[in-house]
Amino acid sequence: MHILLFGGFLGSGKTTTILQIARYITENKQETVALIENEIGEAGVDDQLFADSGLQVRPLFGGCVCCQITSDLITAVREIHETIKPDWLIIEMTGLAIPGNIAKLINEYCSFYTGFKTITLVDMGRWLELKEVLGPLVTGQVEKTNLVLINKADIAGSDRLEITRDIKEIVGEVPILVASAAGKLPAEVIEEVIRFE
Repeated sequence: MHILLFGGFLGSGKTTTILQIARYITENKQETVALIENEIGEAGVDDQLFADSGLQVRPLFGGCVCCQITSDLITAVREIHETIKPDWLIIEMTGLAIPGNIAKLINEYCSFYTGFKTITLVDMGRWLELKEVLGPLVTGQVEKTNLVLINKADIAGSDRLEITRDIKEIVGEVPILVASAAGKLPAEVIEEVIRFE
Protein backbone atom coordinates (compact mmCIF):
# COMPACT_ATOMS: atom_id res chain seq x y z
CA MET A 1 0.00 0.00 0.00
CA HIS A 2 1.33 3.42 -1.00
CA ILE A 3 0.46 6.27 1.37
CA LEU A 4 0.13 9.89 0.31
CA LEU A 5 -0.23 12.35 3.20
CA PHE A 6 -1.54 15.76 2.15
CA GLY A 7 -1.10 18.82 4.31
CA GLY A 8 -1.52 22.53 3.80
CA PHE A 9 -3.26 25.45 5.40
CA LEU A 10 -7.05 25.84 5.29
CA GLY A 11 -8.24 26.76 1.80
CA SER A 12 -5.07 25.68 -0.02
CA GLY A 13 -7.03 23.31 -2.30
CA LYS A 14 -6.29 19.94 -0.69
CA THR A 15 -9.71 18.35 -1.28
CA THR A 16 -9.90 19.32 -4.95
CA THR A 17 -6.33 18.13 -5.53
CA ILE A 18 -6.87 14.85 -3.69
CA LEU A 19 -10.02 14.05 -5.67
CA GLN A 20 -8.21 14.64 -8.96
CA ILE A 21 -5.30 12.43 -7.91
CA ALA A 22 -7.59 9.68 -6.61
CA ARG A 23 -9.57 9.68 -9.86
CA TYR A 24 -6.36 9.59 -11.90
CA ILE A 25 -5.10 6.57 -9.95
CA THR A 26 -8.38 4.66 -10.26
CA GLU A 27 -9.03 5.53 -13.90
CA ASN A 28 -5.53 5.54 -15.41
CA LYS A 29 -3.66 3.14 -13.15
CA GLN A 30 -6.67 0.88 -12.47
CA GLU A 31 -5.68 0.73 -8.80
CA THR A 32 -7.80 1.06 -5.67
CA VAL A 33 -7.78 4.11 -3.41
CA ALA A 34 -9.01 4.60 0.15
CA LEU A 35 -9.26 8.07 1.69
CA ILE A 36 -8.97 9.31 5.24
CA GLU A 37 -10.21 12.83 5.86
CA ASN A 38 -8.96 14.25 9.11
CA GLU A 39 -11.00 17.27 10.21
CA ILE A 40 -11.20 19.30 13.39
CA GLY A 41 -14.69 19.87 14.72
CA GLU A 42 -17.97 18.05 14.97
CA ALA A 43 -18.40 17.27 11.27
CA GLY A 44 -16.12 17.21 8.27
CA VAL A 45 -16.78 20.07 5.89
CA ASP A 46 -15.78 17.95 2.89
CA ASP A 47 -17.60 14.72 3.80
CA GLN A 48 -20.37 15.17 1.24
CA LEU A 49 -17.95 16.12 -1.52
CA PHE A 50 -15.93 12.96 -0.90
CA ALA A 51 -19.04 10.79 -0.54
CA ASP A 52 -20.46 12.14 -3.80
CA SER A 53 -17.28 11.11 -5.61
CA GLY A 54 -17.95 7.44 -4.87
CA LEU A 55 -14.59 7.01 -3.15
CA GLN A 56 -14.06 5.28 0.21
CA VAL A 57 -14.03 7.75 3.11
CA ARG A 58 -13.07 7.33 6.75
CA PRO A 59 -13.66 10.70 8.42
CA LEU A 60 -11.94 11.29 11.75
CA PHE A 61 -13.10 14.04 14.10
CA GLY A 62 -11.99 15.49 17.39
CA GLY A 63 -9.40 17.86 18.70
CA CYS A 64 -5.83 18.52 17.74
CA VAL A 65 -4.48 15.99 15.26
CA CYS A 66 -1.13 15.95 16.99
CA CYS A 67 -2.50 14.85 20.34
CA GLN A 68 -6.09 13.67 20.75
CA ILE A 69 -6.60 12.19 17.31
CA THR A 70 -3.18 10.70 16.55
CA SER A 71 -3.90 7.25 17.95
CA ASP A 72 -7.17 7.12 15.99
CA LEU A 73 -5.35 8.03 12.77
CA ILE A 74 -2.78 5.26 13.25
CA THR A 75 -5.59 2.80 14.09
CA ALA A 76 -7.48 3.84 10.95
CA VAL A 77 -4.40 3.40 8.75
CA ARG A 78 -3.82 -0.09 10.16
CA GLU A 79 -7.49 -1.01 9.85
CA ILE A 80 -7.64 0.09 6.22
CA HIS A 81 -4.45 -1.83 5.47
CA GLU A 82 -5.77 -5.01 7.08
CA THR A 83 -9.43 -4.93 5.93
CA ILE A 84 -9.73 -2.93 2.73
CA LYS A 85 -6.19 -3.56 1.41
CA PRO A 86 -6.17 -0.70 -1.12
CA ASP A 87 -3.28 -0.07 -3.48
CA TRP A 88 -3.23 3.54 -2.27
CA LEU A 89 -4.21 5.32 0.91
CA ILE A 90 -4.61 9.09 0.68
CA ILE A 91 -4.79 11.03 3.94
CA GLU A 92 -6.02 14.61 4.03
CA MET A 93 -4.76 16.31 7.17
CA THR A 94 -6.58 19.18 8.77
CA GLY A 95 -5.34 22.59 7.65
CA LEU A 96 -3.81 23.15 11.08
CA ALA A 97 -1.64 20.01 11.15
CA ILE A 98 2.11 19.85 10.63
CA PRO A 99 2.57 17.01 8.09
CA GLY A 100 6.15 16.27 9.19
CA ASN A 101 4.95 15.44 12.72
CA ILE A 102 2.24 13.11 11.44
CA ALA A 103 4.67 11.48 8.98
CA LYS A 104 7.02 10.70 11.86
CA LEU A 105 4.23 8.86 13.70
CA ILE A 106 3.14 6.92 10.62
CA ASN A 107 6.75 5.94 9.91
CA GLU A 108 7.12 4.77 13.51
CA TYR A 109 3.87 2.81 13.85
CA CYS A 110 2.90 1.75 10.31
CA SER A 111 5.94 0.09 8.75
CA PHE A 112 3.82 -2.10 6.44
CA TYR A 113 3.49 0.43 3.59
CA THR A 114 5.39 0.03 0.32
CA GLY A 115 5.81 3.78 -0.20
CA PHE A 116 5.12 6.87 1.87
CA LYS A 117 5.18 10.51 0.79
CA THR A 118 4.08 13.82 2.24
CA ILE A 119 2.77 16.53 -0.07
CA THR A 120 2.14 20.04 1.23
CA LEU A 121 -0.13 22.40 -0.69
CA VAL A 122 0.58 26.11 -0.52
CA ASP A 123 -1.91 28.75 -1.58
CA MET A 124 0.34 31.06 -3.56
CA GLY A 125 -2.09 33.95 -3.32
CA ARG A 126 -2.05 33.89 0.49
CA TRP A 127 1.46 32.59 1.27
CA LEU A 128 3.09 35.92 2.18
CA GLU A 129 0.15 37.05 4.31
CA LEU A 130 -0.19 33.72 6.11
CA LYS A 131 3.54 33.54 6.72
CA GLU A 132 3.52 37.02 8.22
CA VAL A 133 0.49 36.40 10.45
CA LEU A 134 0.95 32.73 11.41
CA GLY A 135 4.70 32.29 10.90
CA PRO A 136 5.80 28.92 12.31
CA LEU A 137 2.48 27.21 11.58
CA VAL A 138 2.62 27.71 7.80
CA THR A 139 6.40 27.39 7.48
CA GLY A 140 6.23 24.25 9.63
CA GLN A 141 3.79 22.74 7.14
CA VAL A 142 6.36 22.87 4.32
CA GLU A 143 9.32 21.80 6.43
CA LYS A 144 10.10 18.09 6.34
CA THR A 145 7.73 17.43 3.44
CA ASN A 146 8.66 15.33 0.40
CA LEU A 147 7.03 17.59 -2.17
CA VAL A 148 5.50 21.08 -2.22
CA LEU A 149 2.63 21.82 -4.58
CA ILE A 150 2.17 25.56 -4.94
CA ASN A 151 -1.48 25.97 -5.86
CA LYS A 152 -3.53 28.85 -7.29
CA ALA A 153 -0.53 30.29 -9.13
CA ASP A 154 -2.79 31.84 -11.76
CA ILE A 155 -4.42 34.13 -9.20
CA ALA A 156 -1.33 34.98 -7.15
CA GLY A 157 -0.45 38.28 -8.75
CA SER A 158 3.06 39.56 -9.33
CA ASP A 159 4.79 37.92 -6.36
CA ARG A 160 5.19 34.47 -7.97
CA LEU A 161 8.99 34.45 -8.13
CA GLU A 162 9.37 35.88 -4.63
CA ILE A 163 7.01 33.27 -3.19
CA THR A 164 8.69 30.39 -4.98
CA ARG A 165 12.14 31.57 -3.82
CA ASP A 166 10.83 32.00 -0.27
CA ILE A 167 9.48 28.45 -0.16
CA LYS A 168 12.67 27.09 -1.77
CA GLU A 169 14.71 28.66 1.05
CA ILE A 170 12.64 26.68 3.56
CA VAL A 171 12.54 23.31 1.76
CA GLY A 172 15.95 23.22 0.09
CA GLU A 173 16.18 20.38 -2.43
CA VAL A 174 12.58 19.20 -1.99
CA PRO A 175 10.75 19.27 -5.35
CA ILE A 176 8.34 22.18 -5.88
CA LEU A 177 5.51 21.92 -8.39
CA VAL A 178 3.24 24.77 -9.44
CA ALA A 179 -0.46 24.37 -10.29
CA SER A 180 -3.35 26.56 -11.33
CA ALA A 181 -6.50 27.12 -9.30
CA ALA A 182 -8.59 26.60 -12.42
CA GLY A 183 -8.99 23.38 -14.35
CA LYS A 184 -7.48 19.94 -13.98
CA LEU A 185 -4.03 19.16 -12.71
CA PRO A 186 -1.78 18.22 -15.63
CA ALA A 187 -0.99 14.50 -15.85
CA GLU A 188 2.73 15.23 -15.42
CA VAL A 189 2.05 16.97 -12.08
CA ILE A 190 -0.05 14.04 -10.86
CA GLU A 191 2.59 11.57 -12.01
CA GLU A 192 5.22 13.46 -10.03
CA VAL A 193 2.98 13.45 -6.94
CA ILE A 194 2.43 9.68 -7.10
CA ARG A 195 5.98 8.77 -8.16
CA PHE A 196 8.11 6.86 -5.67
CA GLU A 197 11.84 6.40 -6.15
